[in-house]
Amino acid sequence: MGLTKKNLVEQFDKARVENAHFVFVGIEAEGVQETICIPSRSFDEKQAFYERSYTDNLVHVMNKNVFIRGLSRGGSEQLDIIG
Repeated sequence: MGLTKKNLVEQFDKARVENAHFVFVGIEAEGVQETICIPSRSFDEKQAFYERSYTDNLVHVMNKNVFIRGLSRGGSEQLDIIG
């Protein structure tokens, strides 16, 4: 079972509760992988962006070849979790 929008919302919610410095979003776009590092000061805006720009299965609404492949939160040491 893949990631869902529920997982995305939970990641941001837990990051806020834990006072995490970052939420990390792993994206695959046209076969290229990247990890986006979102600082706590941008959680609200970026969460709203992802919620309106991605389907419930975390596929971009305008390009099915762009999807969220991983999520994490914490400090920079969490980057390796995205894989």
